[in-house]
Amino acid sequence: MTDEPLFRELIAKIDQLKPEYPAWLSVKQCAEYLGLSESTIRKLVTSGDIPFRRLPTAEGGAIRFNRKQIDFWLLSGDIRPTARARATFEALL
Repeated sequence: MTDEPLFRELIAKIDQLKPEYPAWLSVKQCAEYLGLSESTIRKLVTSGDIPFRRLPTAEGGAIRFNRKQIDFWLLSGDIRPTARARATFEALL
C-alpha cells in the first residue's frame, strides 16, 4: 500500500499542510496544531484515542506525537486507529 503513487502523493501533500510544525510535536504543539486544549490532548492520550509515543529518557516519559500519524489519524476518521492504520503509520516512520 505504501508504494502506491497515489499514497506517496498524499504524503507529499500532507507534508506541505503546515510546514511550520516539526515532525514530532509536544502536547502543547499538538494542541495548537489540532485547535484543542492541552487537557483535551492529555485525555485523548489517557484513553488511547490518539496515536502518540512516550520518550523513555524523560522522567515519566514525555509524550510526543508524530505529525504524519496525527494527519492520517484525522483523515481516517477513526477515533481508535485500526491495526491496519497503525501498521501503515509504523511503515511511514
